[in-house]
Amino acid sequence: MTANEYIKKARSYIGTKDNGNNKVKFNTEFYGREVSGDSYPWCVVFIWYVFKKLGASNLFCGGKKVASCGVVISEMAAQKHSYKETPKKGDLVIFDFSGNHTAHTHIGVVSEVINSTSFKTIEGNTSNTNYTNGGYVLEQTRYNRQVNCFIRPKYEAEKKITAVLKDNGVIYKFAYKDIIGKSSKKLKDLKKGAKVELIPNSDDGYGWSKVKSGDVTGWIMNSHLEAKGLSSFKTYTLKADKKAKPIKDKKLGTEVTLKKGTKYKSICEIENGAYKGKSYIGVGSKRYYI
Repeated sequence: MTANEYIKKARSYIGTKDNGNNKVKFNTEFYGREVSGDSYPWCVVFIWYVFKKLGASNLFCGGKKVASCGVVISEMAAQKHSYKETPKKGDLVIFDFSGNHTAHTHIGVVSEVINSTSFKTIEGNTSNTNYTNGGYVLEQTRYNRQVNCFIRPKYEAEKKITAVLKDNGVIYKFAYKDIIGKSSKKLKDLKKGAKVELIPNSDDGYGWSKVKSGDVTGWIMNSHLEAKGLSSFKTYTLKADKKAKPIKDKKLGTEVTLKKGTKYKSICEIENGAYKGKSYIGVGSKRYYI
């Protein structure tokens, strides 16, 4: 099991809620019965549950059922897992929110490293207002100053997946192409036949994936790639007449009306710049901003 596989599975539980007295499915499976009361926090149990569901219980505390952050530290050390002070995607993180770096009050898995001082985690028994005992599975932003230690399970190495361009393409900074406002910077032009490395689990589900070409990493439209299983642009139907501006020669034309019932492909939702909030769509071979 790879780190990305673990994160993908953990992310699938985001939004799961404790409906009271800690009677969540993670605790029920861990303890073999419904449990109640504050003496059954489940942040560690959630981490255990994800390993178990992936058939990799041996990577967490040697397969033992552990529900305490302190015991996780000692058991992972006994299994000779590495401990460190800087995060990497897939690391288990033991928190000490007092800032003393000695207590062990909560646990999560690092889902993304933001910069040298902060990172994102997926955690059980948390909320947007409380550090612990919050009752949800959520993705949080945390800071190095809040950490006791990072623990690296013995994941399998990530497999490199190579894709070939079936026509000329461009790598962009963001997963959308704002050709008018140019708020998504072009990072690299690629020719037909060029090879890129697909970043695992980066497909956004709407026709874009993150790739690496040489020392450049960014987003490309999946329609340029010869690869299996990638998402495509979603197709929708206008439920009412809609004003739109056609794009020609990288300029916006005179406003037109697209009629109710028109089928279109959603290429991207523009998230930054002068055209923030607009949609870049395709109707046949024509392109519009709406």
